[in-house]
Amino acid sequence: MPPTLILPNDILDRILQWSPTFQTLLAAICVSKAWYNVFQTHPKSTLRSVATNVVGPALADAVRVLRYAKNEDTTSSDEEFDAFSKEEFIRLRVNANVVNELEAIFRLNMPDDEDSVMELEENERDEIVSRRTAMLDKYSTNELVELNATLTFLRSVALSSGGEDGDLDDDDDAIRVNSDMLISPGPASVLEAHQCQEISTLVEQIGDTVWSAGPFSLLLNFFTAPLQRIWNQRQVDAPSNSDEEMREILLDKQEVSPSAAAFQKLNNLAFEATVVGAVITHSYAKKQEDWNELHLDLRPLLRGKITGNFTDMGVFDDAKPNKNIPRMMAELFEVPRTEDKFKDWNKSDALCSTCLNKFVSAHLHIWLLERKLKDGYDALEDCPFGTGMATTAKSRQKSHFTP
Repeated sequence: MPPTLILPNDILDRILQWSPTFQTLLAAICVSKAWYNVFQTHPKSTLRSVATNVVGPALADAVRVLRYAKNEDTTSSDEEFDAFSKEEFIRLRVNANVVNELEAIFRLNMPDDEDSVMELEENERDEIVSRRTAMLDKYSTNELVELNATLTFLRSVALSSGGEDGDLDDDDDAIRVNSDMLISPGPASVLEAHQCQEISTLVEQIGDTVWSAGPFSLLLNFFTAPLQRIWNQRQVDAPSNSDEEMREILLDKQEVSPSAAAFQKLNNLAFEATVVGAVITHSYAKKQEDWNELHLDLRPLLRGKITGNFTDMGVFDDAKPNKNIPRMMAELFEVPRTEDKFKDWNKSDALCSTCLNKFVSAHLHIWLLERKLKDGYDALEDCPFGTGMATTAKSRQKSHFTP
C-alpha cells in the first residue's frame, strides 16, 4: 500500500528542527524509517536546533555550564556541540525550566509587566462579567429589579452576621467592597451565617484563597457588575436600593409579606433555596424532630488528644450509638454545659449545622465521661492538661475530661 503522506526531505528536516522538545524530536524520528533517515543525515545540526528551542538563545552558555571541565576531568570535549548524551539532554531541560521559572518571577515583580498581568486578569474578569450579563439579560427589567432588591437584602443580612465578637468591623472596607462575594454561596449559606452570627462560615465556603485574591478576584462584583451593564444597555436608571424602594418591591401590598417571586429568581440562578410562603428554609437548620436525619462524624468532634487514647476510644466506640443519633443528641443536651454561651441552648431550638457541630464538640467528651462512670470506671482527679493530655498511662491516674 503506497504511503498516504509524501513530503520532501527538506520539509521533514524543517519539521525535525522545529521540534519544541527533545521528546517531540524522538517521537518524530520514530514515526517511520524515512523520518529517521532524514535525521541521520545531519544529527548534530538537528540536535542543536532543538536544543535552541528548549534553552533559547543562551544555548552556548548553557552547554558550557554542562561541560565545564573539572580539575580532575581531562576528558571534556573542546567541541562545543558534540553529540549530546542522555544525561545532558535531561540537565539542559531541567536547567531551562529553572531559568524560565525564575524569569517569570522576575517579570511578575517588574512594574511594567505587573501592569500587563493585572490587565490580563481584568480582561478575564470582564469576559466572565459578559457571560453573567448574557444570562441575566434573559429576564425582564421588572424581574431584574426584584432580583436586585433581593440581592441587596441578602448583602445586608450577610454583613450583619459578624456576631458580637466583632468579626465584622464597621470600617472593614474589604468585606463591604466584597459583599457580592459574601452572598455568592447562596441564600441558604447566608441564612446559616445569620443564624449562627458567624460571617466566617461564608468566607470558608468561598475559600480563603479566593477571598484574599484582592481586587481582581473573579467573584468581585458577582452580581453588581452584570446588573449595572444591563441597566446601561437598556438605558434605565439603576435602582436606588433605598429602604422605601426595597419595601415596595419585596413586600406584597395585600398580605404585607415578602415576595416569593423575587426569591424564585435565585432558584433560576442555581441557588439552593426553597421558598415556603414568605419563609426561606434550608437543609442546615435542624430541630429535635430532624435529628434522625443527622449524619455526624463523631470522632473528629472529640476535643484535644482523646482520639489518640486507646482506652478512652475503646469505651467511646462501644458507647456511641451508630444508628440512634437522636438518643445521643438528647443525652448531650443533658450533660453539664461547658461554656456560658451554651447555657440557654435547648434541644427544642432549631440549630444550623455549624452550631450543632460546635455544641457536640464542646460536650461530647463530657458525655463520654458520664458513660465511663456508668460503666464502672472510677472517678479520677482532673488533670491540669485537660483534653490535651497525651498518654494513655496518665489517663489511668487522672481524668482529662475537664470542661
